[in-house]
Amino acid sequence: MPDEQAIQPVNLRVNGSPVSIQVDPLTRLSHALREELQLTGTKVGCDAGDCGACTVLLDGDPVCACLVPVGRLQGRSVATVESLSQSEEGRSLQDSFLRNGGAQCGFCTPGMLMAASAILARSTQPTSEEICDGLGGVLCRCTGYRPIINSVADANRSEVLDPTEPSPGKSVGVSIPRVDGQQKINGLDVFGDDGAPNGALEVTVIRSPFHCADFRFEGLDAFMSSSEDVVAVLIAEDVPGVNRFGVIGPMADQPIFAETTARFLGEAVAAVVTKPMAPALRQVLIEDFPVRWVEQQFVLEPADALQPDAPQLHPERPGNVLIEGLVQHGNLDDALASPAALASGDFSTAYVEHAYIEPEAGWAELLEHPDAEREPVISIHVTTQAPFMDLLDTASLLGVDPSRVVIRPTSCGGGFGGKLDVSIQPILGLAALKTKTPVRLVYTRTESMSSTTKRHPATIRATLGANQDGSLAGLDFSGTFNTGAYASWGPTVANRVPIHAGGPYVYEAYRARSTAVHTNGPPSGAFRGFGVPQSAI
Repeated sequence: MPDEQAIQPVNLRVNGSPVSIQVDPLTRLSHALREELQLTGTKVGCDAGDCGACTVLLDGDPVCACLVPVGRLQGRSVATVESLSQSEEGRSLQDSFLRNGGAQCGFCTPGMLMAASAILARSTQPTSEEICDGLGGVLCRCTGYRPIINSVADANRSEVLDPTEPSPGKSVGVSIPRVDGQQKINGLDVFGDDGAPNGALEVTVIRSPFHCADFRFEGLDAFMSSSEDVVAVLIAEDVPGVNRFGVIGPMADQPIFAETTARFLGEAVAAVVTKPMAPALRQVLIEDFPVRWVEQQFVLEPADALQPDAPQLHPERPGNVLIEGLVQHGNLDDALASPAALASGDFSTAYVEHAYIEPEAGWAELLEHPDAEREPVISIHVTTQAPFMDLLDTASLLGVDPSRVVIRPTSCGGGFGGKLDVSIQPILGLAALKTKTPVRLVYTRTESMSSTTKRHPATIRATLGANQDGSLAGLDFSGTFNTGAYASWGPTVANRVPIHAGGPYVYEAYRARSTAVHTNGPPSGAFRGFGVPQSAI
């Protein structure tokens, strides 16, 4: 616990105004800006200096605010994205980002703008090499970087997009501003962690440190009474509805909190709701949480999971097979008996992380129902790609009528399929229901990468025959897809792959088979193409 006697005011200038901050001197500048000064334009993507989303200017130089302790800022000057509109140069840079499409999802945009402003302060006409070097510390997953580089190079051209719609018949090729572009470049766009009420309770998730483990809780009451900061503990027994969710209803199999066995490393088993506290104290809570683990045998590769003696993740799915897909026509044996050319190959792909810059984040509160005689509405603000699916799953998990759940999607700081699945939504709803108080939850980068879906790893074998005239005689394709511990979009992937494996070509005979196999890896889900990139190999 921080020593309260060590907390002393730190006096500095923020965006040109004098500011005094009273926090522990080791507090991150990013935290102080967002939580103490309510300057939420500065985004936090990793808290490790890797993504650069939190880039600000410290005495004119770009730094990652998550790596700067407030104790080092006495007498210094900090500029955030909110300062850009105060100068003509800043407004010109922002307009250029709008004009050139440099702001897409918008989560990295504040960091990009601040890094760009430092480049332009050194040179009004920077070279492409200087721009790339100056922006090198800020990551983007949406733009491919070229629109951002163009935005910086074009920043000193005073031109603003016409906000009016083009006239009928003259729309093709006309650039128009993004509907939400202005708030993105001003740092005013609201993402998952930007709108929670002051003083909202905080949720910390307890996760399995093993690929597979049985567990039990010991002394939850004593744990709760050990700290006045702990408001509630949530476990599977607290889930009032059906403790299962999934994008395909009949195959829904993933619990909010595991009940007796955690099936993958990073699976949630409980959550602790606390008063606002320093991240270091939250880590102590996780380490002290009273759960006893008994590690079990696990399988991480489909080839091992398919063995007769492999541990079974879901007894109702014999052999760890989630689903199989098949598309075929013609006589493949005849087609591949003596083609003019024959090629065979084995291919494999690995897990791929979506790497959206914004981790899962949101907040929830209870609101009075429009009908005063009915129970309160559970209002959940969350970064998501699928608010309607979120609503149905969350209502089922919470055991309430869907009319009592409102999903309010914030701006989404990247998703690429990874934010189609439920993650924090029901945890937030359950915490708000139990405490009757606004609650917030933000995944760390480690939590996000360990607990959310990935692109399916695949093992593929294909044989292709061609005739002398160049026509295709036949294709024999077989793919095994690692769907991880739970179904997620595995059924969609397994059934889409056989359709797309042959590409846009005509074959005399065709057979494409796929198998989605459960392992103790993280759930595999949707990711830009749902199995097609793997089969396209």
